[in-house]
Amino acid sequence: MLLRFKIKNFLSFYEETVFDMFPNTKREKFLHHIYTDMTVPILKQAAIYGANGSGKSNFIKALFFLREFVTRDNFLKLVDLDDYIFQLTRDKSQTISFEMEFYHRKRYYIYAVEISKKDVWEKLSISGLNQTEDKLIFERKGTDVKSPYIQNEPTVKQLLLMNPNSSLLPLNLKFPVLSNTDAKHIYDWFSKKMLIISINSTIPMLINLMSKKPKLLNFANNVFESIGVGIGAVEISKVPFEKWATESKNATELQQIIDENPVQFNRNIAQLQNNRNVLNITVDKGIKTVQELLFDQLGQSGFRKKMKISAQSDGTVRLLTLIPALYDAMYEQKIVFIDEIDNSVHPNLMFELLRLYANNKSNGQLIFTTHTTKLLNQQELVRPDEIWLAEKSEGNTKLYSLNDFKLHNTLNIENGYLDGRYGAVPIMDEISVEV
Repeated sequence: MLLRFKIKNFLSFYEETVFDMFPNTKREKFLHHIYTDMTVPILKQAAIYGANGSGKSNFIKALFFLREFVTRDNFLKLVDLDDYIFQLTRDKSQTISFEMEFYHRKRYYIYAVEISKKDVWEKLSISGLNQTEDKLIFERKGTDVKSPYIQNEPTVKQLLLMNPNSSLLPLNLKFPVLSNTDAKHIYDWFSKKMLIISINSTIPMLINLMSKKPKLLNFANNVFESIGVGIGAVEISKVPFEKWATESKNATELQQIIDENPVQFNRNIAQLQNNRNVLNITVDKGIKTVQELLFDQLGQSGFRKKMKISAQSDGTVRLLTLIPALYDAMYEQKIVFIDEIDNSVHPNLMFELLRLYANNKSNGQLIFTTHTTKLLNQQELVRPDEIWLAEKSEGNTKLYSLNDFKLHNTLNIENGYLDGRYGAVPIMDEISVEV
């Protein structure tokens, strides 16, 4: 569970900005939106609003950058740090900094990192929650490491000397130099529990995932059955490759790919076209098999036909990305971050999907950016402390919570936001064009 995230000098976040998931305990509405079975109560969802260009997507990019740094030892070699450092100032500070506090495996952790072209500083601790002193797991500055769990100090130093731009967390996974298991657990949290979905995200292995997770496919069917988009059910067809190849125009091309990357029992090859999961090739009971999504489409006078994903709308395809994310936040204890969750999705449908998540049992968190003001409904969907606003001034993005305002529990938040009462809306002159 995410408690708090701090960003500084990254893209449009110049001054330190703090985002948190702490509820206002004085608010009594939607108490089921709060996880109370931990030492620190935590909200299960948050929505981030703001004008275009205010920095909402940069917030998601900051999370992605941090996750990639923590999980990929070569990440900084593949990026130009200048592309991520705040540019709109004469102050040429070259250090990006993040700090994340989170709950995992019944412990609270704090991970902080400062990244510059010269070196990397990072620190991982077990949080004392401001009640007791934090317990250090490791602190690293360049090639120097302090930790009560170092097994071989010269080895650690040599490892960081060879990989100066890497986090110690992925290095420790490959070459265990810390006797403590917390470092591995934290790596797992970043790599397996943080799910980040951008506007154009796809799930390459979606078909295989739904094939192996009947509960996920059943969840998807329950959603499609309820939302009135003309789809009765989604199923996965399975056809032997040889039979499928006799009817497919691109079978030769796929056969060449398979020959170059032989499909094993534990391996799959997915084909995507126009962000659509066209098919998946796997081995099922020893037989090379083609899997495809089929949509039971409702037509004229009760006519029904099973149609492929190529016939589906962009909105339906977007839903196929969101549904597994909602499932993961509800049942897989994942923290799901979604940029522009409402992209290609009707406001009414988006409202119902989020109400499904908000008002049912879950064990994860859902944090998303959006422009859909219909979701700002404190009577049916959100608490004020679940709403965050992004506003930019002189190029710097500031995040603040609607909870900072005194709001009566009967107030129409949507109208207040559109009227500019809380900021974070476009400030525009009348548009005129001379021809």
